[in-house]
Amino acid sequence: MYVDAHMTDEQLALQQLAHEFAKDVIRPVAMDLDHNPDPAKSAYMDSILREADKVGLRTMALPEQYGGGGVDSLFTQCVVGEELGWGDRGVVGMLLSASKIAHLLMSDLATQEQRDKWLQAYAADPTFLITQAMTEDDTGSENLLPYEGVDGGFRTRAVREGDCYIVNGGKRFISNSGYAKLNFVYVRTDPSKGILEGVTLLMVPLDTPGLRFGRVHDKMGYRLNLNREMIFEDARVPVANRLGPENYGIININKHLRGGDGLINAAAMVGLARAAYEASVEYAETRVASGKAIVHHQAIGLKLVEMYTMIQAARSYVWQAARAVDAREKVPMDWKMPGSASYFAHEAACEVTRAAMEIHGGMGVMRELPVEMYLRNAYNMLHSDGGIIMKKLKVMKHLEMQAHAGNGAGMRVAY
Repeated sequence: MYVDAHMTDEQLALQQLAHEFAKDVIRPVAMDLDHNPDPAKSAYMDSILREADKVGLRTMALPEQYGGGGVDSLFTQCVVGEELGWGDRGVVGMLLSASKIAHLLMSDLATQEQRDKWLQAYAADPTFLITQAMTEDDTGSENLLPYEGVDGGFRTRAVREGDCYIVNGGKRFISNSGYAKLNFVYVRTDPSKGILEGVTLLMVPLDTPGLRFGRVHDKMGYRLNLNREMIFEDARVPVANRLGPENYGIININKHLRGGDGLINAAAMVGLARAAYEASVEYAETRVASGKAIVHHQAIGLKLVEMYTMIQAARSYVWQAARAVDAREKVPMDWKMPGSASYFAHEAACEVTRAAMEIHGGMGVMRELPVEMYLRNAYNMLHSDGGIIMKKLKVMKHLEMQAHAGNGAGMRVAY
């Protein structure tokens, strides 16, 4: 673990708790789960969730008044996310789940009745997770920039009939789908308008009539996080389950949220890279070639230096961005930073895991060691959370706005 001199006693304790949890609970089962050929059985779900609930990690980000840990600091969540990512990249979805429901329901979008019902339910059920369902067959990252033409964006349609919405359509690549007890689903309620004005956010419980689940996606990595299709066939969702006004639009919805939560994913990538680096150091110290441990071969030693440097740089940038988000009410926020830090951490993890595979030589591609799993997990995440290109495009959009405004360091594009 990397300890920062400015971390509080609480942050240090949570970091240690997450590290021990990763070492004792996640790592002993991660490779077996990853190697299961059935993607539905690779996902960690019940076993790890129940253990995480016992120590408070599953509900860490929930408000205290609803039975959670009350840890709202993005920096603290990133510190914990790195340790969980060191255990296995997929398990960090558990932390994101609690953070997202907390910010969605504690925002001005939600009513007090909605907060009381769902946050209490989340805290009480040790296997409760959520989904945030955006991606569809014909629309994905264009929802994040976003594209505002009426021909683009979400096609999943919701039509109001009395006190219910009738929902038809489908989503794919959705984390925790078919398992999560509550689904936050973006639907098109006005097809004559683009997603800036014609989109509504609905809370759809797992047992909603007309909701069923399709195939589980068989991914090359990130296998301890389940992704599955959602299918809506005249699904009936009560109007009471709507978050915010009808046709509020994706930008208006996102304005109510904290922003920067993708940094939790970025911190997990640092943890993943760290796991690959540590495995490489251990291997290089014990593998002997040409009369000495390969750690003493210059080619290997220089590669380890590069890996170490990239990890330190990525962590520092992620932590700096997370602290800036936490302090945004006191200091003007440069909203280029979270996306920039996030894409850098993702690319750093890919570089580090690739180097780890090279250091391991022939053993690097063998499934009996975790290195090939680390590489698959790292490269899989280039296509998650909007994808690495979309992260860069968001930063570019901030740069364009800043240039147009003449300054704009504190401006935020709400997507």
